[in-house]
Amino acid sequence: MAEKKIQWNKAQVKAIESRDGSVLVSAAAGSGKTAVLVERVIERICDEKNPCPADSLLVVTFTKAAAAEMKERINARLTELLQSDPGNRYLARQRMMLPASDICTIDSFCSKLVRANYDSVGITPDFRTLDDNEKNLLIKEAADKTLEELYEEGSKEFKSLTELLISGRTDDKLSEVIYKLYENACAYAFPKKWINSVVRLYNPSLLPQQTPWGQKILKDVIEQLRYCGETLGKCAIMLREEPRLEASYLPAVYSDSMYYKASYDAARRGDWNRVKTLIDGFKPERLGTAPRDFSDSPLKERVKSLRDNCKKIYASLQKEVCVTEDEFCEDTAALRDVIIKLFSAVMLFSRHYSELKEKQNAYDFSDISHMALALLVSRNDDDTVDRTELAKELSHKYTEILIDEYQDTNKAQDMLFRAISDNEENLFIVGDVKQSIYGFRLAMPEIFLQKRKHLPDFNGKNYPAKINLDENFRSRKEVTEYINYVFSRVMSEDSCGINYDDSESLKAGADYEKSAFPCAELHIVDKSKIDCEYLPEASHIADIINKMVAEKMPVKTKSGYRPVMYKDICILMRGLNKADDYFDALTKKNIPVYYQKKGGFFQNTEINVMLSFLEIIDNPLQDIPLLSVLVSPLYGFTPDDLAVIRTQKRSGYLFNAVSNSGLEKCRDFIKSLTEYREMSTTCSVSDLLRSIYERTAYPSIVMSLPDGDTRRLNLLLLLQYAEKYESNSDLGLSGFVRYLTRTRDSKSSIDSSTGVSEYADVVRIMTIHASKGLEFPVVILSDLARRFSNMDFLSSVLVHPQLGLGPVCVDTQRHIQYPTVARQAIERTLRREAKAEELRVLYVAMTRAKEKLVMVHTQANARSRVADLMAVSACPVLPEAVDEGKCMGDWIMLPLLQRSEAASLRELAGQNGAGRFYADETPWTVRVHDGLSFVTPQQRPDAAPVDAAPPKDELPVDFAALSYRYPYAGQTAFPAKLTATQLKGRALDEEISENTTLPPRLRSLYKPKFLAGETTLTGAERGTALHLVMQDLDFFCEASEQSVREQVEKLRAQRKLTDEQASAVDVRAIVRFLRSDLAARIRKNAQTVRREYRFSLLRPVRDFATLDADDAVLLQGVVDCFFEEDGELVVVDFKTDRIGRTQIEERAEHYRPQLEAYSMALMRVMGKKVREKVLYFFSVGEEKVL
Repeated sequence: MAEKKIQWNKAQVKAIESRDGSVLVSAAAGSGKTAVLVERVIERICDEKNPCPADSLLVVTFTKAAAAEMKERINARLTELLQSDPGNRYLARQRMMLPASDICTIDSFCSKLVRANYDSVGITPDFRTLDDNEKNLLIKEAADKTLEELYEEGSKEFKSLTELLISGRTDDKLSEVIYKLYENACAYAFPKKWINSVVRLYNPSLLPQQTPWGQKILKDVIEQLRYCGETLGKCAIMLREEPRLEASYLPAVYSDSMYYKASYDAARRGDWNRVKTLIDGFKPERLGTAPRDFSDSPLKERVKSLRDNCKKIYASLQKEVCVTEDEFCEDTAALRDVIIKLFSAVMLFSRHYSELKEKQNAYDFSDISHMALALLVSRNDDDTVDRTELAKELSHKYTEILIDEYQDTNKAQDMLFRAISDNEENLFIVGDVKQSIYGFRLAMPEIFLQKRKHLPDFNGKNYPAKINLDENFRSRKEVTEYINYVFSRVMSEDSCGINYDDSESLKAGADYEKSAFPCAELHIVDKSKIDCEYLPEASHIADIINKMVAEKMPVKTKSGYRPVMYKDICILMRGLNKADDYFDALTKKNIPVYYQKKGGFFQNTEINVMLSFLEIIDNPLQDIPLLSVLVSPLYGFTPDDLAVIRTQKRSGYLFNAVSNSGLEKCRDFIKSLTEYREMSTTCSVSDLLRSIYERTAYPSIVMSLPDGDTRRLNLLLLLQYAEKYESNSDLGLSGFVRYLTRTRDSKSSIDSSTGVSEYADVVRIMTIHASKGLEFPVVILSDLARRFSNMDFLSSVLVHPQLGLGPVCVDTQRHIQYPTVARQAIERTLRREAKAEELRVLYVAMTRAKEKLVMVHTQANARSRVADLMAVSACPVLPEAVDEGKCMGDWIMLPLLQRSEAASLRELAGQNGAGRFYADETPWTVRVHDGLSFVTPQQRPDAAPVDAAPPKDELPVDFAALSYRYPYAGQTAFPAKLTATQLKGRALDEEISENTTLPPRLRSLYKPKFLAGETTLTGAERGTALHLVMQDLDFFCEASEQSVREQVEKLRAQRKLTDEQASAVDVRAIVRFLRSDLAARIRKNAQTVRREYRFSLLRPVRDFATLDADDAVLLQGVVDCFFEEDGELVVVDFKTDRIGRTQIEERAEHYRPQLEAYSMALMRVMGKKVREKVLYFFSVGEEKVL
């Protein structure tokens, strides 16, 4: 049966048939852009008036798979045309030329161009492209060399740089910042020009409002204050409904509004100091007392909530406008030399990295693209750019240049395309800025946005022009309407750089029969009453899938409708860190499910066995790899065999013991190993692996293990890696083994084989990024409560492509660091751009659905969260409310709360549902579920403990050990011995359960002695000296500096303090303590005072971690001081942290777990109740009672 001929719509016809100039096509999701591209290429090739041979077209895609698919489609169309006209030699020639035509990725095009002109860029034609693992290894090596040179140089500027960027025991952060700057520079056509432009911004003569940073902050202040003013205006209008409440609340609302207006006007004028003065001096009036009968008034609560939100926003502006104009200039002057040194380090890294790559004759994609660019353009002294003769030649060669996914290009790539074009008059650009989700690869969607913004709509004659493909041929009308409703309310130019108006909305063009099933569903799972993290959502998703399959929901195929199958369903997640929980929940409910685990290649037993085998073939004098091979299924040695071997020869290498053993197994093993070693000297590594596979039948052996297909494919994947390595290297087995071990030890990510066919009937779990370009009949969006990450904004130095570098400023004299205007501006910009990209990621996720879109959002404290969202919910949602969203679920609920179908959500928030809510002809399904309904009775909070089920019979020992999983893996991550000090400031339960470390806090920095070049004590060492004094201090001595100095001198004479420690003791701080109320209480109860009290006791591990185990932990510690008062204990801990008075509360919380550990220990040991826990901070002379 012949395939139905495509009926193109008007916009598609324009995109296919436009000929006389450049065209930009903005192609929405599901609009058939690939089909349009293919048809345009065919039309250009077959154009009777002006035919374009296949070799005169350049078609650029951004993935190899997309390029291969496009070639396949074009080949199929040419074949179809040849069947209609078999004698057409021109078409036959075009089909023959197609494999060699320039339908490729941008990387392939640049590589081909450089290889053809290798002599012009000074390299050899046999260069190769680095893979990611090799690249990471070279980056590490280049960074180490760079830092080694800088440490050896020991300049003053580098010392300042280390103070800025080195915290803890490693300098990894410094290496990371250097590479990040290098990477950002490479996103531009001329990296050195970008570096110079960033350095120029650190000019002490510039005022903040004259820099991009200050201008960005003032713009943000204006936007935030405009929002606050509009919000308070709405509050004033709402208060008119209740005159008595208005009389109490309006004066404060009006006062705030006037203050915001003054700040707004100053920001508009660019008066930086005035803005700072107003923000710093803001003291909001208190709201008047509301009448008693308004105690439960929703209006009162809404006005208070909106005003509090405005106050919070206004207070946050104080962090952005953080310095005066004079202070800004001082900071810039202080940082200038450090910034120059940092960029000189970047250039040094670039040199070392280039040398390492040249040595291996291998380059990364950025190198190759810059080499290609150097072949095409030259930069003049006045920063103008001229095209080379080669560029002009290529511009004549290519009749047209067609580029897909243009929203993901960067500046360097954009210049390259313009250079090879015919004065930018033969470009056909396709993209969709709403699907630009590769910011982490330095994609710059603003390039596409700017081009589109300045182009008129295409009328058939005007060039250059833009064409909008907005008809969606993928999804049901109900799905597209849901998507349009959400994004027309939350996606705006302020929040995302693009207004989701009628020109951007999806127009349903797919032909579906009317469905009896709901096509758009939102499920809110309230887990307020349960502690388990992911089980309710995963279990509910399993129920949804089982219900769809049981009810035989119809889905459309090319041949008609059929009942839904598991393979029609895809669960999309932002990341796969929780995928195991979903996998287990679906498996328990008999749903076949699969997801591709990231990395893990070297965690597979079969790979470790083969790597060990290759290691001993290369060098058999390695006991651990040899032992691994002997006990593997390859040779099947038992523990008894090994005991006999070692008994015969107790010392020396294991290989020598095996060689001298009389066991037949040993003789067979030595014989085969000798043969493999001889073979390794004459054949390739891939041939050696094939021989091992054939002679040992290892691929067949692993097939008998659990996940046998995947294990066998992993072995074949190892063979592919060997072939790939050999194509780029001639170092043989030793080189390959070294490459694998370095990759493994560097913890580089290599994915295991999938082991699942594309057509397998399984539910797939994948990331949203992995789903881009795909479509599924049923899409389930999960983990919508996942909070947006803040990890990228915690570094002491932030980098932005346009705004450059944003460091903190370090005051080594006062041991503090504080943010600069540059850092505040860049952090704010990065946060907004990250939120904008998250919004586009959500768009990509929702547009993958063809027939049914299910969203599942699990919310802790659902009632309060929905109430908070109700306060700012609107149609459209204000950009500031979008910006305040904490997760994707918030963005979905904000506009949804304005619909009539969300009554259950409003009721959950305690709203009466009164008001006017949006409704249309496409009803949505919104359900709220109690998380308790998805857990078993044993998993409920009040469940009684249940005895563990008896263990089932295990598999024979032959192969089970290879797939064995240690059942107490959680306990291995927790120490058997714990000190109380380790508990301070750590969210321990969270850290252990997530197996991640918390982000580093900003803290006082110090110079290592070897770097400082002096012997003065560090802050920590001075604190130790003070603690030593407090161990022996006479609390009854006179509270004077002279008296305290005498005691310190006495301790020095007794050699309890060194000379350096004695001179470093803060005598005034001790005097201040002796005059404190706490010292008076200690003196009053002097008979019961104990100092430096050491303790050790066993406590259940459950006291410190969320582990289901009966193990005990040895808790040890030293209590600075405690005494008895009125029959109860008072615990005192002395702290020497350098803090201000405003930081006392924060530091007290930081130390709370330590004090609680002391109290628990003393109650157990002394048998008395602890009435009070006291922290005394010497730097401020104040105590804090916990």
